[in-house]
Amino acid sequence: MKDNSIDFVQSAPNETSLIMKINSKQTDTISILNSYSFKHYYGYYEEAKQAYDTAFNYALPFPKGKQYKIIQGYNGDFTHNTNFSRYTIDFELKIGDTVVAARDGIVIKVVDKHNKQGTTEKYKPYGNYILVHHEDNTFAQYVHLKQYGALVKVGDTVIKNQPLGLSGFTGLTTTPHLHFGVFKATTNGFVSIPIILDSIPGKKYTKNKIAKND
Repeated sequence: MKDNSIDFVQSAPNETSLIMKINSKQTDTISILNSYSFKHYYGYYEEAKQAYDTAFNYALPFPKGKQYKIIQGYNGDFTHNTNFSRYTIDFELKIGDTVVAARDGIVIKVVDKHNKQGTTEKYKPYGNYILVHHEDNTFAQYVHLKQYGALVKVGDTVIKNQPLGLSGFTGLTTTPHLHFGVFKATTNGFVSIPIILDSIPGKKYTKNKIAKND
């Protein structure tokens, strides 16, 4: 804080953490940002919520020497048709195949306790996943992982191409695969964003094409 009288410390990053309470009748969030200097952020605040590196070259989310078929790309008519999923890609990894980090970052969420799969919306909460925060305030999500298949934990720093977990068959899905996407945070929640993946625009990873990590 400006007067150095109080420090707010969040030692382990969480998806949601309460670090301050304010009286909304006396102040607002913008005045808080103008009054205090925070040393670290997750997500965006008002002055920077649109800023991220649109030219960053993400790695394919599986190891070198592997190749997988795309089973759904951008704007897929099955599940990639909302703001949250529009720019995500499904790779046909098998159960137990290795999932790697597409970019350096910090692990902020790990869910790998589930072992349910189905083709209706009621199974959506059972999709195991890992969420990684990047330095430009974007987030990568790796979904449908194997039960107890995470190889990292919350708070871990990971580097590009580092193994994160094992692919699986959990949540809302008709077949084993890895669902991968990058997101920015907005006032209405996460929104998927188009990316460059292995030097190729993500829109070119279309259904039935083969993604090769040479």
